[in-house]
Amino acid sequence: MTQSATQAITDSTYAELIEALASARSQPLWDRYHRITTRQPQSPGPAHLWSWAEMEPLVAQAVRDVSMEDAERRVLLLARADAPESVATLRNLSGGLQTLLPGEVARAHRHTLAALRFVMQGEGGVTTVNGQACPMQEGDLILTPSWTWHEHTHSGTGRMVWFDGLDLPLLHHLDAMFFELAGPGLATVDPLPTRPPAVPSDCAVLLPDSAMLDGTKQGTGFHYSAARAVQALAQSSARADGSKLLRYSDPQSLGPALPTLDCYLLGLGQAQPTPARRSTASAICVVAQGEGTSSIGSATLHWKRNDVFTIPNWQWVTHTAHSSDARLFLMTDRELLAGMGYLREEEATT
Repeated sequence: MTQSATQAITDSTYAELIEALASARSQPLWDRYHRITTRQPQSPGPAHLWSWAEMEPLVAQAVRDVSMEDAERRVLLLARADAPESVATLRNLSGGLQTLLPGEVARAHRHTLAALRFVMQGEGGVTTVNGQACPMQEGDLILTPSWTWHEHTHSGTGRMVWFDGLDLPLLHHLDAMFFELAGPGLATVDPLPTRPPAVPSDCAVLLPDSAMLDGTKQGTGFHYSAARAVQALAQSSARADGSKLLRYSDPQSLGPALPTLDCYLLGLGQAQPTPARRSTASAICVVAQGEGTSSIGSATLHWKRNDVFTIPNWQWVTHTAHSSDARLFLMTDRELLAGMGYLREEEATT
């Protein structure tokens, strides 16, 4: 038998194998092994910045055109460039800008996804979480953990705008979403699950306001005031580059604020670039104060107060402040990856 005839038989039998595998809902690993076991993470695309100068007019237009009677929540989602119709901002994280006017109410509901609110503009709003009223002032962080009842009201003057952070893409991937609207007999408060102890991080720790009032680390807190966060950051130790890092922590475990949303406040030393670092974790950043520049992979982003930008996973990142008061709020999936053993972080060597 000639070599060409042997090859033809081999090709024919191989095709039969592939067809049989498909019929059995199976597939070969060997022809795609190197595509699915990549040498390093495949980042979803470049970092992106949503400037307040661009988003503020859209916020104002949404207020004019969308009433709360027509919207469960008046939110502008921040979409991935490679998936503009997706609810995802990064693989595991969603971000958006929510607005509430005086006298408006975003009615109570609960869901299995975890969420947080970082107040960008305004005062006089209140988020009530499982019966606990959390006042909303600029720079405050408010948590709505999984399956907690929460509603937003506004009795002040002027509009309230805050950053909404959620683990919505993760919940969709896991198909673990439940949602319930409050109604007669529904708004009962279920106890939250106890979180296992976590190893404290190597940065300063901020506990919720309610945990500080009674002098204990017990109980559940949902509110971290901006004044306490700024004070704690100022009192923390500076790193070699002049930056300071504060972690918003759960009062019981001293671990992340929420199991899937690990939050930090980063204060930057003026004109001192941070060392280049990269991580398998991703982050969405809100500029809490000041201005500066971030180099993220191939992108250079110039940011000011209330701008929002992304740090995709496994891209080299360095931040440089152009003002003495530059502070960034970071919502990350760092603890999620750490808990699964998938967190890997590197700092560039000089």
